Amino acid sequence: MVEVHSEESRNLLVLSPNKSMSWQTNKKILLAMFCVNMIIGVAFALVGAWMILPFAGLEIFLVGVGMYYVCWKLNFRETIAIEHESLHLQKGVYYPAQEWRWQKSNTALLKQPGNYTQSAPALFLKHLNETVEIGSFLNKAEKARLREYLTNLGIPVITIAR
Repeated sequence: MVEVHSEESRNLLVLSPNKSMSWQTNKKILLAMFCVNMIIGVAFALVGAWMILPFAGLEIFLVGVGMYYVCWKLNFRETIAIEHESLHLQKGVYYPAQEWRWQKSNTALLKQPGNYTQSAPALFLKHLNETVEIGSFLNKAEKARLREYLTNLGIPVITIAR
């Protein structure tokens, strides 16, 4: 997903993966699975198969860990702040884990075609000898939109061969 926030002298692009569900919805689904699993586990325990209960709890625990990990990975953000003569790129989940600050005039957007005809191109921001991939989680339409925004903000696009 590409969000654009424009102010007088600053443009901010926020890139994030598409989320199908929030963590709150995931918790509700996990609770429903837990209830169904425990009803079945208790029924088996009442007829003498009590060894089912620990495995039912372990199953829900592992599904919960997997759901949390996926939700955590979907909170990843990339922000591109463009001012008059500077470009500030940040990447991270809850806070910027990586950060780059470059001159806008020496920065270009590299577009590398995808491996297949219908796949999205890879986009890189290049400043002098440093190249950073941006929007690797975006789909083809979102990458085209991002490329259009960056072009409108004065970042030249260079297409490179694969």
